[in-house]
Amino acid sequence: MKTDAMSVMSPMKIGGYVAFDGYGDDPPDVDGAEIALRRAGFHVIRMPEKLRSRGLPLDDFLLAMRDGPNDDKFVSAVWDEIDAIVDRYGGDICECGLIKSDEEHPFERLFEPATPVA
Repeated sequence: MKTDAMSVMSPMKIGGYVAFDGYGDDPPDVDGAEIALRRAGFHVIRMPEKLRSRGLPLDDFLLAMRDGPNDDKFVSAVWDEIDAIVDRYGGDICECGLIKSDEEHPFERLFEPATPVA
């Protein structure tokens, strides 16, 4: 049986969502950012083309992940590392934290309608 301390220390996927604004004067280099993240040891998933019509068609998104503990120091370090890489390519990290292993389609939730609060 796992305790809370054990679950915090066991390796999990920690990742950050990155947005690339395709409408600015200087177009982002999403391919370059993806390559740089992979070289830095991240597992990278690009947003599927079929979801692009739900947002702004020139924008692009990716999710960069790595194994590590789900603790604040590690999540913060992952955020800083992703941010430092994607900033050079016109990307902005917008969210970072635990990525559930059963999450097959991580970008679907970004475009879900907000749940009304009763």
